[in-house]
Amino acid sequence: MGDDAQSDRFSRRTFLRRAAIAGGAALASTLLPSCGSSASTAGGTTPASSTSGSAATGSAASAAPAATVTTGSATSAAAAATSTETGAAAAAGGEVVNFLWTDTNNTRQPLIADFTKATGIKVNQTQVQYNELLDKINTATQGGGSVDVIEMDTIWTAQFAAAGWVEDLSSRITDPIKKDVPESSLSAVTYQGKLYGMPWFNSAKHLFYNAKLLQAAGFDKPPTTLDEFTTQAKATTKAGQWGSIWSWKQSEGLICDWICLMFTQKGAQILDANGKAVFNTMGGTEALQWMVDLLYKHKAADTASLESTESDVQKALETGTYALTYNWEGVLPEANDPSKSKAAPNIKIALLPGGKDVKSASVNGSEGWAILKQARNKDAAWKLLEYMASPAWQKKAATDAGDYPILSSLYNDPDLQKNVQDFPLYGEQFKYLAVRPQVPGYAQKSDIIQRHLHEALLQKASPKDAMDAAAAEVNKANAAP
Repeated sequence: MGDDAQSDRFSRRTFLRRAAIAGGAALASTLLPSCGSSASTAGGTTPASSTSGSAATGSAASAAPAATVTTGSATSAAAAATSTETGAAAAAGGEVVNFLWTDTNNTRQPLIADFTKATGIKVNQTQVQYNELLDKINTATQGGGSVDVIEMDTIWTAQFAAAGWVEDLSSRITDPIKKDVPESSLSAVTYQGKLYGMPWFNSAKHLFYNAKLLQAAGFDKPPTTLDEFTTQAKATTKAGQWGSIWSWKQSEGLICDWICLMFTQKGAQILDANGKAVFNTMGGTEALQWMVDLLYKHKAADTASLESTESDVQKALETGTYALTYNWEGVLPEANDPSKSKAAPNIKIALLPGGKDVKSASVNGSEGWAILKQARNKDAAWKLLEYMASPAWQKKAATDAGDYPILSSLYNDPDLQKNVQDFPLYGEQFKYLAVRPQVPGYAQKSDIIQRHLHEALLQKASPKDAMDAAAAEVNKANAAP
């Protein structure tokens, strides 16, 4: 993935919005530093192992020039969602879809043009920065605007569905889509068994490792289990070199890594079917103990991890002095560019480690599209979502914009395989994803867990005490009116 596309991905992970939604009204929204966009299912089931997976191209996605959008109008963030062009087109009998999303660098405008050419449907766009998106959605839903389709981060699915903001699409999702899109991807836009969106791109954490450092320590392949990870991290830690570094700053990134580790245990759960916190007895404590041991018992993780984000982890990997890291897609192009990285050309990708009866465990970091309940043009809006899930859109979005395809079949595409180092491995990883709890108020629960995780990592509490306290606090929050 090129610099523009990678910056776009990391900027989305830099800010996750949260809104406390009650009775369909947004009561508040604040910025929340984030890892990406997802983590365990509402029931906290083990990572979905669908028959196929998906990932993004990681190909050099240069920002396309701001093309003249003959298909619609791309308005600025300050512009109102309602367009005079919409009324004119409607009066002329043409179909129009009003679309609110974050394609501010215009890399996907040719795709919108392709859609209009294929269907005759005009797309009027309001483009905003990611950290403005939730406010714009709030305004559109509360003010009765004319927006039809929105970009929806996976962590908003439950909030929007519970508030009645977005349309149930379960009856519209076709069998071909279900067959080619992994269950783990669809779960990111699912709430209480119903589909409320269409996945946009796939995203997950992956293992990025320095093959030269592992080989020097006597390892010819990366770790496939956490036990092997510990062994290799210890063996590659020495003066001036660390076996691992992590994004364990108190943030959503910490939650994402904890979930990846937690779900290496078969049957791990975060919340039960009733929303009760059970992570303290269902894998969360063991995962945290492993994290603490890696830091202090084995001394195989740089303590800088405690204040590091995913961007920091990538920069550290590029110094050539770190062996093993967890991170989102988009790492390899820069990490293996000799002009930017001292680690080039030795950085490789592999599946994240698993455990007994679990091949691999990662966390879903995708986003999706949804149709607002109040949309005036629902059939045309669905045609847009359906086109976005088509091979035509997904392949072109991969090559032009660096989006990781949601369609498993595209990971066998020769053109995409030529452009991306170890492309099939991305698709394989997408088979083994956990999705963060799809429950209203997720952000508050995440804040609580983050705080207690970090206290244990700072040795201010034992892993068991930290997890018990976190579970108790989450359940207290659940019980609050």
